Amino acid sequence: MSRSHTTRTITITSGKGGVGKTNISVNLALHLATLGYRTCLFDADLGLANINILLGLNPDHDLEDVISNRHSLQDIIIRNYNQIDIIPGSSGVEKMANLEGVQVEQLIRSFSELDGYDFLLFDTSAGVSRSVIAFCLASSEVVLVITPEPTSLTDSYALLKILSLNGFKGKAKIVVNQCQSASIAKLAYNKFKGAVQKHLAMDVMPLGIIMQDQKVSEAVATQQALILLYPESNASKCIKNITKNLLKILPEDLEISSMISFWTKCLQVMKSPFLTVSKKGKKGIEPKPSTGHLQKRPTGLAQETEQKSVPEESKDPGEPAQATQDASEEHLTQLQCPAKGDPTVRILDPSEPGSIAHAQQDISVLMRKLVDSVSSVSQELQLIRKAIQEREGNRLEVNRSVDQRPEALRPKPITLDFNAFLRQRGKNVRKEGNE
Repeated sequence: MSRSHTTRTITITSGKGGVGKTNISVNLALHLATLGYRTCLFDADLGLANINILLGLNPDHDLEDVISNRHSLQDIIIRNYNQIDIIPGSSGVEKMANLEGVQVEQLIRSFSELDGYDFLLFDTSAGVSRSVIAFCLASSEVVLVITPEPTSLTDSYALLKILSLNGFKGKAKIVVNQCQSASIAKLAYNKFKGAVQKHLAMDVMPLGIIMQDQKVSEAVATQQALILLYPESNASKCIKNITKNLLKILPEDLEISSMISFWTKCLQVMKSPFLTVSKKGKKGIEPKPSTGHLQKRPTGLAQETEQKSVPEESKDPGEPAQATQDASEEHLTQLQCPAKGDPTVRILDPSEPGSIAHAQQDISVLMRKLVDSVSSVSQELQLIRKAIQEREGNRLEVNRSVDQRPEALRPKPITLDFNAFLRQRGKNVRKEGNE
């Protein structure tokens, strides 16, 4: 087999969560290894460690230990898991943006040791964040996982738009996952490609589709890789076909850089501002992250992308919402008035402190809590009422059964009249004297 002396770096990402990105990353890496390629899978999902969960792994250390100089990169690598190596990134990925000077050089020097792999796959977080942008811009290839749902298409478009604004020149390779049929997958891809070609200075290409398969859920439940547990399932066959298409792309057709160049560029992007899109459709600069603390939430477009809503008018499951088609002129994540009125009227960003929307959001939260409390009390009262009714019903049933017994078996009534008691007692005394 002809082997490349360079490492193909592939970032596997998605516009939103829940589209099967990690599952595809794991099974793609395992199948590449089965074909004889030395493969490393880097878990770049911030703090979630989805690869560990998917495979039932419990690593003792992760990338944060390397950044803190507690362990070396070679110490944290999970070696030879079914012929692949796994690097648990976890929260260490986010901390890479806060490194300075000597720390950056040390980390790049450690990462340069990964040059021996044929493939280095990065399973990133979903959505638009600084780390996702950095890995995509530094990689030689980007695989974007979408589904036929409008939310997936619009979120994926938002990600590609940010990449385009920041100088991404390659073709994004598209995998359409969770497809009910090949025709639905084709429709979703064509609609997505049409929107990208119309509004963005970049192109996309199909890499393959993955059909809906119950075996995927069964594999996840057992924390085993699908392609190893059910190698002949429909979804596994789709993974193999995607791998075949990926291998058709020759390394000489790609801009492949050394590990040192890759990680240098990746860290530079993480530490530098990058272009985003303002609410008015104008280009802006995402602020440089603070080196004093970690940012818990993404900023700029990333934050707004998480908050956007998809118009209910989009009936075609494979058609991007109208926001996608107009995204070159209007902000993709602009929140419009829910009433069918003036489309230019925008609701204030709910995350902005002091805004009317922010206050309305707080009121909404309080109302939901109040409703939940009232509902809880109502349920408790219903249970108490039911218990009382059951007890009263049992008592009436007992009385009814007593009344229906023969007269000879009924208990004699107890007289509470004191005079009657004395008269009865006198009768008994006289009767005893006569005897």
